[in-house]
Amino acid sequence: MKNNKTKLSEIPRVIPEGTKGIGFMLGSAASISGANGTVQYLSQGIHVFEIAFFRQLFGLILMATIFLRSGFRPLFTKKIRLHLIRSILNVLSMLAFFYGLSLEPLAKVISLALTAPLFATLGAVIFLKERMTPARWAAIFIGAVGALIILRPGIQTVSLGALMVLVSNMLWAVTLVVIKVLTRTDTSVTVALYSSLLQAPMAFIFAFFVWQWPSLDQLAWLVLLAILGTISQLALAEAFHHADATLVLPADFTKVIWGSFIGYFCFNQIPEIWVGVGAVVICLAVFYNAYFEAQNSSSGSSTP
Repeated sequence: MKNNKTKLSEIPRVIPEGTKGIGFMLGSAASISGANGTVQYLSQGIHVFEIAFFRQLFGLILMATIFLRSGFRPLFTKKIRLHLIRSILNVLSMLAFFYGLSLEPLAKVISLALTAPLFATLGAVIFLKERMTPARWAAIFIGAVGALIILRPGIQTVSLGALMVLVSNMLWAVTLVVIKVLTRTDTSVTVALYSSLLQAPMAFIFAFFVWQWPSLDQLAWLVLLAILGTISQLALAEAFHHADATLVLPADFTKVIWGSFIGYFCFNQIPEIWVGVGAVVICLAVFYNAYFEAQNSSSGSSTP
């Protein structure tokens, strides 16, 4: 029996790092898709501002339970102003995204959300003065084409929900730039804790004006939302910890597949063919950008 336990405990050690990274990314994609589906379900009975508040509140409880068991040292920071700016941007991004989820089919929202890394690349160039390479320009152009395929302006009216998702992506891109600056001095745990700690009261300000007490059933779904969101964040961090972005990013595309299945079976949403085509184009743009970023990093590190 002891030998069997030993063999089982050694299984994670023999799994290649790349396989672990892909596995964590698949888990992150599945859990965030479930969270998005939960938001869409809850939005039928609760305002999205209130959903955002409970997402942050229960997320804070989970994060505190995991990371503050040994004391408050993870809360030490000299960049509280930047944490505050990051949290304001993050709350506005989340509210816009949740609002978009309440108006649009799940697969369409998730597909448009894939453009976020491309907006982040542009944000790094504008705010951090990073160099804009031809590969970056090409990736942004390809991603824009993918978004246009999904939106098809001129052929159909660009909906408010779709615009909210794009606004959310832009705000999230600036948030990622702030996070990049914060992680130069603070740990990822500190950044994550302050995110929940500051965002919960900010989200409550918006929720206060549309407040209604959730039922016990809705509270259970809200707890599930927080759990799925937290799992997704932790799995995403682990995916990039174990493998390069170029290897794990294609697995993130499964969010579109999950979104299509959840939308179809839970909300009777039939995905449009153009949403799938646009999602593939955006995914290729993100992968193309990540590939060339990795190539530049490796060539730069090998230079004496």
